[in-house]
Amino acid sequence: MLYIVGGCSRSGKSLLAERIRVNHHIPWFPLDALKMGLYLGAPSMGVHPDDDDLETADRMWPVVKGAIENLLFDGRNYLIEGVNLRPTTIAEFIKATEEPVRGCFLGYPDISIETKVAQVARHSGLPNDWLNRTGPDNVRRYLEISRSLSRRLREDCSALGIPFFDTGADFTRGLASAELALMNPD
Repeated sequence: MLYIVGGCSRSGKSLLAERIRVNHHIPWFPLDALKMGLYLGAPSMGVHPDDDDLETADRMWPVVKGAIENLLFDGRNYLIEGVNLRPTTIAEFIKATEEPVRGCFLGYPDISIETKVAQVARHSGLPNDWLNRTGPDNVRRYLEISRSLSRRLREDCSALGIPFFDTGADFTRGLASAELALMNPD
């Protein structure tokens, strides 16, 4: 089974992936590593870490698709997570493949920016905490963009029938619900 977890930045994708690794022994790969590899090693692909996440998703998709097709062919359980995934692309991929694939998206479409800034500040110093190092004004701006993206992802997921989990209102419950949906869909 292949698991795909998309969503906006700071929504809990990596924490969900690690939770699934620990609880279900399924390894995972962050698309951020692939994005930086393409940026540093294949600049002709036009992948840049500061570009819009969904535009970058389009540029990365041929490589991501090839990788996930190989993982499916290999026959092992695996989880891929990242901001650079579009619900439409994932829905089309799941529909087109006969292999077992489950996906979901995470976001925080309705949380106040002040509350989200406080949540992000509480995670200062943890792995992948690059955002807190960019300064409070940038954190706020970045989270406003991510909240807007969350709203778009929620709408797209709803239209496509892909599960979307709001991790803004109750982060722990949102991650638990996503884990349950991915691991026990029935």
